[in-house]
This record gives sequence, C-alpha cells and structure tokens, in this order.
Amino acid sequence: MESFTSLVDTVRDRLYRLALRMVGDDGEAQDVVQEVLISSWQRQEEIVQLDNPPAWMMRMTHNRAIDRLRSRKARTNYERAAAVPDRTQLTPHRLVESEDTLGHIHRQIARLSPEQQSVLQLREVEGLSYREISEATGLSLDQVKVYLHRGRKQLRQLLLQERIVEP
Repeated sequence: MESFTSLVDTVRDRLYRLALRMVGDDGEAQDVVQEVLISSWQRQEEIVQLDNPPAWMMRMTHNRAIDRLRSRKARTNYERAAAVPDRTQLTPHRLVESEDTLGHIHRQIARLSPEQQSVLQLREVEGLSYREISEATGLSLDQVKVYLHRGRKQLRQLLLQERIVEP
C-alpha cells in the first residue's frame, strides 16, 4: 500500500494537468482524476506490478477524459468558447483578457481533436518522450508522431488566422 501511495503522490498532478487540458474545466478534471484514482485503488496490487504504472494511470486519465468529452458533447462548448469575441460588447477589462495570447492559444488547442490535445499536452507541457506518450495513451509511436505533427500544424494555422503567430 505504501508504494501505491507514493505512486499516487508522484503522478497526481500530472493526471490533473492532463485531465484539465482535455476537459477544460477544473471540476470535471478533478472528477476524472478521482475516478482514475478510485479505479486504481481497487486494482492497486496489479498496478504496482506493472512495468510503468504512471503510464497506465495517464492512459486511464486520457480515456476517462475522452469519455467525458463524448458523453456531454463538450466539443461544441469549446468551439463556441474558441470563437473570436464580439469586441463591441467587451468591457476594457474583458478586452485586455481577450487579448491575452496564452488565452488564445488555449482556446485554439481546445479546437483540436482530443487525441491531438492530449499528445500536445504530454509532449509540450509534461515533457514526455514519444515512447512515454505512446505508453500513456495507448497509441503507437507512429500515431503519436502523426498526432503531434498534425496538432502542431493545425494549431499554427489557427493561430495564424488570428494573427497570434507571425508567418
């Protein structure tokens, strides 16, 4: 039990960041992580015997987040949130917020497929290798490379459309 507890302590924040990036809501992300941790607790003896328990937990988080996105059809909400705001309806404070480059980037990332989002999150934010991403998501190495390449390319095109990135 102690090794399982130390495993959870080392991976909990990474699970949360992945879930948050995918579902885009703090409460939903916490729920996803809680579900993964409960499921993991029930199978803790099996998990600590795995070659890479953190990768298994990341895969579970990835899958649960995708299930949540599909079940509540959150994609339409994210696409609406990613739309360029009507600048005539914004207060000065909201206008400054809407100009935040990081905010634009996050909204554009939310327009990518869930697979592209998770691969970009794991590579660019978490700093995982292609092999670690493959283990965490259950994708082949070639699929990881394709999703990463296409995700970066599409993100760049979306940002160019909003003139966030120079050509």
